[in-house]
Amino acid sequence: MRLRLPGVETDWHAVRERTLRVRAALTGRIRFDFSRTPSPLTPLTERELAEAEQQLGVVMPDGYRQFLLYVDSGGTGPVTMRRLSRGPGGWAWENDRETELAALATPFPDQDSYEDRWEEHEAAQPPRSDETAWAAWNQRGDALHQAQTAGAVYLSDDGCGFHTLLVCSGAERGNVWFDRRATSDDIVPLRNRDDTHASFTDFYLDWLDAAEQALAAKRGRVRRYEVRAPIYEGRFG
Repeated sequence: MRLRLPGVETDWHAVRERTLRVRAALTGRIRFDFSRTPSPLTPLTERELAEAEQQLGVVMPDGYRQFLLYVDSGGTGPVTMRRLSRGPGGWAWENDRETELAALATPFPDQDSYEDRWEEHEAAQPPRSDETAWAAWNQRGDALHQAQTAGAVYLSDDGCGFHTLLVCSGAERGNVWFDRRATSDDIVPLRNRDDTHASFTDFYLDWLDAAEQALAAKRGRVRRYEVRAPIYEGRFG
């Protein structure tokens, strides 16, 4: 993992070219993907992004914003991310049933505070024989679960109930977190080697570096799921 120097701007045009090369090498060797044609890069125009931001009520974090404008709106390789696109209902991320679009401008909450909230919720669990109380308790739990990711986009579905989140509002704006509540009951920040919280730029370039290194080591014969990006690999650490 390369350390990103503070104050050094990312050349997103170069990132686009690197992404094209990696995507061409990896597409067609992805599990369950039998196509042999690399999916094209489809970045958004300034007008499209401005329209999306106006509708969603939030300005995208800088690194992700540059990615959308100069690289792609989502897609597969070196890391799979949901595509931001305009559909019949307006702008949204494709195949995303988790992100609360109306809450994107709400500051992402302090995750440590949720440990006590969940303990209080569990302590108030009514007997299952009381169907009305049980339904109301479940509803409160669903609301608590949803509120825990306010201000964040479910950037990708990582399988088995796990998700990568991009924070769009609040103190953690621009940073990438990992929702591992499927097994660990918490949401944790992805971290750089120096233990700082990883930004979207850190996260994406880490994947890109890892993919390039894997392709060089194996002479271009690498399946996408064989690429090991250090920042992402630390999500259960």
